[in-house]
This record gives sequence, structure tokens and C-alpha cells, in this order.
Amino acid sequence: MNPVKGHYSIVQYCPDLARRETVNIGVVLLVPDRAFLQTRMVADNERVRHFFGTTGDDAKLLSDFKKSFSARIEAEHGRVTTLESFQKFIDTRGNQIQLTEPAFVKVRDCEETLTQLFDQLVGGKVKQRNRESFPKSLQARFEAGKVADLIETNVSISVPILDRETKIPFAFQNGAFHLLQPVVFPADKEEANFNRALKYSMEGKILQDHPDDEYGQLKFNVIGRFASMSDPSIPIVRDVLKESNVRLHLDHDLSGLVDEIRRTAKARPKRA
Repeated sequence: MNPVKGHYSIVQYCPDLARRETVNIGVVLLVPDRAFLQTRMVADNERVRHFFGTTGDDAKLLSDFKKSFSARIEAEHGRVTTLESFQKFIDTRGNQIQLTEPAFVKVRDCEETLTQLFDQLVGGKVKQRNRESFPKSLQARFEAGKVADLIETNVSISVPILDRETKIPFAFQNGAFHLLQPVVFPADKEEANFNRALKYSMEGKILQDHPDDEYGQLKFNVIGRFASMSDPSIPIVRDVLKESNVRLHLDHDLSGLVDEIRRTAKARPKRA
């Protein structure tokens, strides 16, 4: 894979903003051409305790800060996509979690580069990331876009012909009931991505051809996460889904979908 430009910032803890003394507790890496934005944080507060004597309630507060910051990075995935937006995000940090000015790094493999940066600049045990973070990331972004109250979650839908039920993470109603299915498409595997798209195209057609007894007419949407914004399989996947009138929304830019939900979605009914 050809190298591309990346930008990283060190995450620092500053217990006393007046003194400006900090300790490195993580790193954030942005790779615009790969639609990659992730943070890697230390699992414990041992270095902070060593330098500042942070214990008890202060240590718990730091752990909450780290958890909140990681969730914020997930939520910003679709908005922080350029160096300019990364800089703007950094400039908004005003509490005890600080970010250094972004620095350039050449990137071949995003995860590998993030690991190397963490080892070189932070060190220590890495806080493990949830491997099933895609739906949680989307939930955070719907909340950030102030449309979460218009979206139903974990909707069970009966699949005719296949005689089974499928659970869809997100859905909204605007005359038709739009099912939003997150799908990860592997890097540099056009044939695998084609086959995966074909699976969801067929499932989408079945669901759209058979109105649901509870939700009525269904519309099937795929939210696709690709390795990069220039992934050559994106147009292939889009065309395969389009054959069944299934819409593809790209994970790196959900502004159009969020705006559509905000403008057209009906308030979700309260269910017993």
C-alpha cells in the first residue's frame, strides 16, 4: 500500500492548568486519505500517579476523562477529516485533557503507525478498544447530530422467504421505515467487497418487496465503512446495491443522512 500523509497529536493530562505541567497519556492519528481517525490511550494511571501523585477521586476523574475523550473521537469520525478540522478540534480542548499541535507522519498502515506512535511517545499498557465499535460510533454521531431521539435501535424484522428474523441496529420512519445497516468492507479486497454487497443487496430487495406487518413499507440502507475514501471498491459496492434500490451511505461522511433524518423523520413511538 502506497504511503499517505497522516497527522498525529499527543494526548496529555494537565492536572493544574495554571502550572501547565503535563504527562503523555495517549495519541490521536488522523489519516485523511484513509478516512482514519483513532486514539490510543494508556490503560492505567500509573505514570500520572508517579508524576503528580494522582489517586482516589482525582484518578477516577482522569479515568472518566479518558473514557469521555475516546467516545468523543469516535463521535468526530465523520467530521474531523482534514488537517484544518483536526486543528479546529484541537483548539476546542480546554479541560485537563490537552492535545499538542498536529505533526506530520508518513503512513502505510494506519493501525501499525498508531501503535508505533503510541510506543514511541507514550508507552505503557494500551487501553483495549472495543472491536465491535462501529455501531457504537454511529450511535455517538447520531447523538452529536441531535437526531438520536428520532432513531429506533435494535429493530427486529421478519425476513420473508428466508423464514427468519434479522436485527437492524438503527431505523427511522419518514413515510417508509428506513433500516440502517452498518457494514465494514475489508481493505483492498474488491471481490470480497462485491460478494458482501451482493448479500446485502439481495436481503434489501427481499425486505423492500415485502412490507412489514408492524412497520409497513421498508427501505434498506447500508452504512459502509471502507479502508479509505478512495477505495476502488466503493463504486462497485454502490452499483451492486443500487440494483436492488438499496442506498449506500459512506461512514466517513454522514452529514447528508443526518440532515435527512433531522428534516424528515417522525418522532419514534413510545413502546411498552
